[in-house]
Amino acid sequence: MRAIKKLGRWGLLAAGLALVLSPASLLAQDQAENQPTVTLQQVKDRLKENKKFLDEAKKRGKAGDARGLDVALENFNRGQEGLNRALNRGRFEGDVFDREEAFDRVEKATRKHGEVLADLLNKVPEQARPGIMRAIENSQKGRETALERLSQAREQRLEAQRRGEVRGQSGANRPGFAGSGAQAGSAGRPGGIGAAGGPPAGAGRPPAPPKRP
Repeated sequence: MRAIKKLGRWGLLAAGLALVLSPASLLAQDQAENQPTVTLQQVKDRLKENKKFLDEAKKRGKAGDARGLDVALENFNRGQEGLNRALNRGRFEGDVFDREEAFDRVEKATRKHGEVLADLLNKVPEQARPGIMRAIENSQKGRETALERLSQAREQRLEAQRRGEVRGQSGANRPGFAGSGAQAGSAGRPGGIGAAGGPPAGAGRPPAPPKRP
């Protein structure tokens, strides 16, 4: 009877651990990973989840919570590895602008993740470093894939524009998207005073009154 109770307790513990390591968000990610194609919205959602796990890892590492840090890093690694597999398939659902934006977002996010992880690596005990090193490697793989796909997406978009198959602005100039090729704050702004194409500085001002003799 004692053995049965002990097995029951271990079973409950194992079930609880499985729930910690496999939250609902990760189950949804695994399901999305089996989709034949990937969409821009799925990329956005995955990057948002990865940032949340990385923020949790930073918080747990700062608090000295080794167990919490391990769980957060495991969740981050699963999410990033799933994203890497989806990108490597190369099957994207959406137009050329969506494709370009998705890869640009991945490149920027994974570059930032790598910087955060490198900083965290110097602030945790030795036993926590393997998980961080794995996360750095996964982020680097994701960035390399995104850079390669981004270059291809831009070439495809430019070629489609040359053939007249698509019209309008490039993805980098669409509202809400500042790609690596766009100047920060420049997209969508009308020409202002002193701006290229706008009125020269001082235009529209009333003339200064003549000086009195």
